[in-house]
Amino acid sequence: FKHIGQMKKRKIDVIGVTIADKDNPETTLNRIVLNAAEMGVGAEIISRSKKFRAKINSRSLSTVAAIVSTLPTYESNECDIIMDGGRKINSNVTMAVVANGKFLGGDFNVAPRANISDGKLDLIIMKNSGSLKMLQKLVEMKGNSEYLDEEDLLYYQASQVTFLPKNRNMTVSLDGEPVGILPAIFKLYPYALTINSGANQ
Repeated sequence: FKHIGQMKKRKIDVIGVTIADKDNPETTLNRIVLNAAEMGVGAEIISRSKKFRAKINSRSLSTVAAIVSTLPTYESNECDIIMDGGRKINSNVTMAVVANGKFLGGDFNVAPRANISDGKLDLIIMKNSGSLKMLQKLVEMKGNSEYLDEEDLLYYQASQVTFLPKNRNMTVSLDGEPVGILPAIFKLYPYALTINSGANQ
């Protein structure tokens, strides 16, 4: 405890989320996200792995089981995506991430341009990916190297993003917990949280 007074304080951004309740879609929930929100197949894998974990009691096995049971049958969902109140795109979405930090699950470098104190959301959209192609993309996201923009992978930065689904419900996971479904609004609040980030040099 003697080092607490020596820790350097740092202000970081947080993401405010308004989302539809998964159990009662007419009700909205307000949440705060520190690292990232996942939509689509990524959120479905998280949701299923938690269910498997209750039976298997192994994180790695439950994740593999969730991937195997989710990817072959998962269908992309068409969404309208509105950024900063005006710019609108329409895209199929297999998986989307609204990120404050670079990494998901420890070492998946999903948002290589992200910085938790830059005043921007990083939006990553994986569009029309078949199951094997998408597995390759997820593998490429591991590590520290940046992946290149490709036709089926979109990358934007914004201060606010709204997702409006066109076809079916999409599960949304906030900081690793399945919480709700689309539609959802993600808004960045710059320097909203002060943290201790290590000893002064």
